[in-house]
Amino acid sequence: MMSQAEDRPQSLAARIGLMAVLAGVGALCGYGLSQMFDPRNTTWPDGLATAMGVALIAIGLMSTIVLFTRPSTVPKGCGVLQITVFLLAGIMFLLPMYAPASLAPDMVFGGIVALLAIQTVANVMLWRRADEMLRQVMADTSAIAFWALQTALFLYAAAERLGLVDTISAWAMMGILMAVYLLASIVASARRGMT
Repeated sequence: MMSQAEDRPQSLAARIGLMAVLAGVGALCGYGLSQMFDPRNTTWPDGLATAMGVALIAIGLMSTIVLFTRPSTVPKGCGVLQITVFLLAGIMFLLPMYAPASLAPDMVFGGIVALLAIQTVANVMLWRRADEMLRQVMADTSAIAFWALQTALFLYAAAERLGLVDTISAWAMMGILMAVYLLASIVASARRGMT
């Protein structure tokens, strides 16, 4: 079911301005990420976690723009709760890498636990308010990600046990998990016609 709010008409100048702003933000994010993926500046798990954090925050910000500019295109159950979930996930990915520069690690971890609790409540509320199609997309996403990750983890664990590959940190696995989950979300959404 679609929102009852009416779309606000936008002038051509406003649309061009919005596209210019988004293009500028995209260029800055792309440049920043390219610097972070430089092996001289970071490890690949931190680079992947940064990419996931930035991607989740960008999705949250783009969803906010859509919510305010085209409210009738936002399905019931989405909106503020889904934006909250995306933004919190992105922030939680970035905090372990950047917050210790100004806060003690135990304070950073406590903040992450608090944000995770808030995000969990928002996810449960999102599930309860979502329509059947959005719930099915969430379930499909979880199933696709679970099977892909279970298969990959088993194969990697067997190769590790046989001494064919190096061990991998939990931090690196979390970045991989989120990347697979985002891809699974795209596949599940596309299968249901949500683009």
